[in-house]
Amino acid sequence: MGNEKPSPRRATFEKGIRIGEYGWFGRLSAVVVSTIVLVAAAMLSVVLLAVLFAVGVIVAGYLWWRIRALRRQAREFDDDGRTVDVEVVHKDSPGDDITKR
Repeated sequence: MGNEKPSPRRATFEKGIRIGEYGWFGRLSAVVVSTIVLVAAAMLSVVLLAVLFAVGVIVAGYLWWRIRALRRQAREFDDDGRTVDVEVVHKDSPGDDITKR
């Protein structure tokens, strides 16, 4: 029983240094480091949100501009927006004869 190792929760002293217990400095440094990490994470999320918003605005603006040009082009042909022009193209089969058409 005399050869038992001390419990990890138990504070021991080696050369005047307390081991196995958190002191006020350890607690204070943990609070400071965790605060810095949380602030940095919040700042990073705000920056990423701003960048994603800017990219979304640019993409939406580009699409709006392209659709605007297509609508202008459709108006030149007196299209009222209700007409859909469709062309049906049949894929030629190996036994299809063009002269029969």
